[in-house]
Amino acid sequence: MKILKNKEFRSQIIRYILISIIGYGYVFSSLYLMVTIFKIDKSIAFMVAYGIWYLLLYFIQLKLLFKTRHKKNKLIKFCIFLAIFYLVANLLYNLGIYLKLDYIVSTFITILILMPLRFIVSKYYVYN
Repeated sequence: MKILKNKEFRSQIIRYILISIIGYGYVFSSLYLMVTIFKIDKSIAFMVAYGIWYLLLYFIQLKLLFKTRHKKNKLIKFCIFLAIFYLVANLLYNLGIYLKLDYIVSTFITILILMPLRFIVSKYYVYN
């Protein structure tokens, strides 16, 4: 594919994966602490962990991933993106819980589904 030969695109994919690994490391460890150690409800813990990560994500992607400048319209698009993906992530996660999947497995499946979609929307809509 022609797009994969683009050096900047490949670099963004690598940075996106690294940022995602750090972010989801935070999500998984936060979930573990909140659910296993502090006995917080699984769905509430997921909403809190994911919500905090999404709030940090705008600035991380702005500066480190897409290396662009803040503009009001980017922030507005990100907030729309945030609301939609936050809702979808919670729906997917809770569907997994409803299907009796372990909360970690449900989180992992949610991430696998949303991760590539988030990159595409971020690159071509939010930060474009």
